[in-house]
Amino acid sequence: MNHIGPYLLNRIRAREGAIEIWEGQDTVTGTPVLVYRPLEGAAPSFRIQGTLNWQGREDDAWIAELPFGAVPLTQLRGEVSPHELTAWTRRLLGALLEMKALGLEHGRLDTERLWVKGDEVWIEGVGLPVPVRAADETALVEALREAAGDTWPGWPFHRVMEQLAEGAVDLREAAEYLADPRSLSELEALAEDADEEPEAPLEPPETGTVRVLGRPEAPPAPAEEAEPPEPPAPTPPPEPPAPEPAPQEAPLFPPEPDRAPPSTAAGAADEEREAAGHVEPRPTDPSRVVRIDEVSEPAFEVIEPRGAPTAGDRRWLLRAGVLVLVVLLAVAVVRWKGRAPATGAAEGYAVEFRVEPPDGRAELVLLDAPEASQLVRGRVLAIIPGKVYFDAPGVYRIQIRAEGYLPQEKLLNVPPSARTVTVRLGP
Repeated sequence: MNHIGPYLLNRIRAREGAIEIWEGQDTVTGTPVLVYRPLEGAAPSFRIQGTLNWQGREDDAWIAELPFGAVPLTQLRGEVSPHELTAWTRRLLGALLEMKALGLEHGRLDTERLWVKGDEVWIEGVGLPVPVRAADETALVEALREAAGDTWPGWPFHRVMEQLAEGAVDLREAAEYLADPRSLSELEALAEDADEEPEAPLEPPETGTVRVLGRPEAPPAPAEEAEPPEPPAPTPPPEPPAPEPAPQEAPLFPPEPDRAPPSTAAGAADEEREAAGHVEPRPTDPSRVVRIDEVSEPAFEVIEPRGAPTAGDRRWLLRAGVLVLVVLLAVAVVRWKGRAPATGAAEGYAVEFRVEPPDGRAELVLLDAPEASQLVRGRVLAIIPGKVYFDAPGVYRIQIRAEGYLPQEKLLNVPPSARTVTVRLGP
């Protein structure tokens, strides 16, 4: 193994002409790095979001730091979801825009030069003094298409990126398309609708009132159907003023206001008709209608029986009942959680890892796994000490990394005989 200062060189990853790209590790912090050698002069000092930052120069090499757990995009070929593809594309377009503003061009973008971790993505080797092979826009689209595989046609933004590679849209327009959550087909449909400019229908005002634009006049009735107007009713002659009655003494029991006292002559005539057995119907005035009003108040005072709960008592009883129900529900939830099995445990084969000294911490990286395992190689599997779950039995090749210690590789047989693996951090 080679050493350059505090960096340990593991293997050559790629070559760019006379420049060798090594995978390495900081022996002090355990941070993974990329070492480019031989190179002259100082490493670039720019800081661009979405690119691997240069840490400086060591002897004849430039050093770039890798984020923990980042892997090349080529390892995820065919396993990329549309959500990850959209997040990576937005970040990469932003990084290319910033590079263009600084007059930088990568020229060698491919799936080996893009490192990803979750929704994050980084471009490797920006600023290397090497010739340009292809335009960054075209190379970026080809790298994303290769990583997406069969999911590329179903990605909503694949048409935008294809037009970016063809030069139909520029880099800034593509970034704006992906920043707005609308596909290019929707934008084109909106543009076609704007060209047609249909007349907007009249809508009622927002206040809810109805505007009456015009009311058609009623057509005149035909001549034969028109009825002749009724002659005006003759005006009745004015009645002579009634003579004022002589003042009388007020009766002891005055008549009710709703019932007028019957006249003596009219009452005698009615009695004679009833005695003769002939009663004529009285004419009814249609303007006077008998109305029956329902009385909402009782005719007598209602007295509640003694001991009946008042409105205040009922309110307190309701609150007490709600409080009791809440307490019972809380007790039931606590008992259910106490009896329910722990759902955080993953299914598989559990292996207990211990670290000595007890306060030590280390990362467990999966390098190789059996064919039946679905775990992703090259990623950090867990932070130990603690339980680590493996999804299939067999032999796993793992690497243990700890800050301040050299990484160690180990072959682990799952399930192990002792069920406990002890990692000792020592000189």
